[in-house]
Amino acid sequence: MLNKLYRNMSVEEFEKGYFYATELKAFAKELGIDVGTLRKNEVEDHIKARLSGSDDTPLPKGVPNRKTSGSRDRLSPDSYIVNYVSDKATKTFLKEEISKRDPDLKDKSGQWYWLNDWRKEQIRNNRKITYRELIDRLYELMTTKGRLPRIPSTRFNNFITDFLVAPENEGATRQEAMDEWERLKKIPVQKNYQEYKKFLNKTA
Repeated sequence: MLNKLYRNMSVEEFEKGYFYATELKAFAKELGIDVGTLRKNEVEDHIKARLSGSDDTPLPKGVPNRKTSGSRDRLSPDSYIVNYVSDKATKTFLKEEISKRDPDLKDKSGQWYWLNDWRKEQIRNNRKITYRELIDRLYELMTTKGRLPRIPSTRFNNFITDFLVAPENEGATRQEAMDEWERLKKIPVQKNYQEYKKFLNKTA
């Protein structure tokens, strides 16, 4: 397993390794990248651009949750989002508002990620939004037919899902999938189920 980040590594080497968020942020700072509030996958995008020499490629910018040094927003549908806090209190408030519309509506995998993604996109576009708009967006996500898009760079979750739904692994447990993920982390291939299968077929 490639477990060392270094300045002259190739993008291919980078993608075949597995690194934790703290390691990636430290490496990004070493490369002169301002990580700010960037997510792990966004930090990875910046690092790959720097390693490939394509820094002119449009890349995501960090979006701070707070615009002022004041207290957190009042949790009300009509409040504007200024000092947002992504915590249990906020999620409980949003879910309570959703329950007023449909008390039987179930959570959907990825809803919080994509809700936060939408909120940050509005801020990047200088849109002033209310919590009511955030509630509307959450409702849209929760009522979307089928699965929501995959979350970028959640390679662990994607691998577990792909492993368990693959016909050849019918009856496998989540623990077995997790054990195989730990095995994949040590293999010098991209960290997804497809590359894992190719590797197994080559070594069979």
